[in-house]
Amino acid sequence: MTPKDKLLRTIQMYCFALQEIKLYLDTHPTCPKGMEYYHKYKNMKNEAVAEYNRMYGPLTADMVESKDRWTWTDDPFPWERSAN
Repeated sequence: MTPKDKLLRTIQMYCFALQEIKLYLDTHPTCPKGMEYYHKYKNMKNEAVAEYNRMYGPLTADMVESKDRWTWTDDPFPWERSAN
């Protein structure tokens, strides 16, 4: 597995953990440990996504940071990049 694939897998794991804790918090909205867990994994996911964007380009179109032109279509899409 390449470093890029590992980073993408890490982001996917963080997203899964966040989805699960959001379901928990729907029924336990005042749980301090649940909120702590949510913020921990949200921060880790945001850091991993920022690293991926910096190294390999944006994962989604809303992550394009160019101010003067639309660059989303300049490179292969994230799901196509592993084929290269």
